Amino acid sequence: MNDFVLATAPPQPNVYGPITPSQMFERASRLLRENFKLFFGIVLILIGVEVVFGGILGGSGFWISRSMAGAAPLARILVLAPAMLVGAVLLFILIQIIQGALFIATQAKLVNAPITVGESCNLAAEKVGRLIGISLLVALRTIGYLLLFYIAFGALAMIVALMFGGFSHAAGAMPFRFGHMPSLGMALFIVLLLLMAFLLYLVTLLWLITRYALSIPVALAEGLSVTESIRRSIHLSGGSRGRLYALFLAIFGVYLVFAAVTVPMQLIVVHGANLHAGSVIGALGLLLAAFRILVSAIIVAFIGIATALCYFDLRVRKEGFGTIAIPQQPAPPQASWPAPTDMPTGDVPLA
Repeated sequence: MNDFVLATAPPQPNVYGPITPSQMFERASRLLRENFKLFFGIVLILIGVEVVFGGILGGSGFWISRSMAGAAPLARILVLAPAMLVGAVLLFILIQIIQGALFIATQAKLVNAPITVGESCNLAAEKVGRLIGISLLVALRTIGYLLLFYIAFGALAMIVALMFGGFSHAAGAMPFRFGHMPSLGMALFIVLLLLMAFLLYLVTLLWLITRYALSIPVALAEGLSVTESIRRSIHLSGGSRGRLYALFLAIFGVYLVFAAVTVPMQLIVVHGANLHAGSVIGALGLLLAAFRILVSAIIVAFIGIATALCYFDLRVRKEGFGTIAIPQQPAPPQASWPAPTDMPTGDVPLA
């Protein structure tokens, strides 16, 4: 009797992960490149609304400055305050929709499902109340943690000042005198203390960002409530924030390079405008604005795609999301030997 071996097809790769940090950057770049119209179109909605709102606000400010030339600056601000408040609220709501639309579009493209800009935004708009609640609660938590940081730093600075004051008083010297600079050692210590506080502030801010970065993906993918989405984000990212740290540190580095390139050009444009240099400066200003819009849109889209990839990667690693469990056939029962005497043999037909 020949033995037949059942050949099984190799398992399909999981489109959701797992991925390494380098694969995360490569995959996010590829998704953005291959679906540039989709992701850029989503972000362009937000940028277009910001440009329109900025134009309306600038035109209103110009009209108020002309019509209320003799009024105090505070009065002009009070006239513009309602429009600024309404615009800020609408932009905040739109930002939540855009964040959700980027996640929905990324999720669709991971499984090669067709989706448009309008469909992504409509699906995100259906959950806008939950997204707004998440953003507001995250903002309150972030402010609370930062207040604790400021209080701790203030207490530390006060303790250090009292210590130096006590040592100086015991030594009969005055570390600070009106009209005199502190000693070189004291100045270096203050600079080092401020530098350490700034670095610690950046670390705290990065920790807070990665702690809550997955809240909106969780709310959209798993349908959880506001508080449950935040807890779920903390749980998923806990102990596995390496990719999120790499993502936001890389984005921070890109922003630094971007600022190093654009800030000198902005100063040139402002200086030329003050000198009434004419159309050349105006054209340079328009090109600079277009360049900033393009780069900002690409960065926002990349963050949205990469955050979605990090969310799915963590679910794959911690929960096996997207894997298909292949049921194993139970082994046939082993016949006992010798066979019981009351069992029929193969020579006797079964009734």
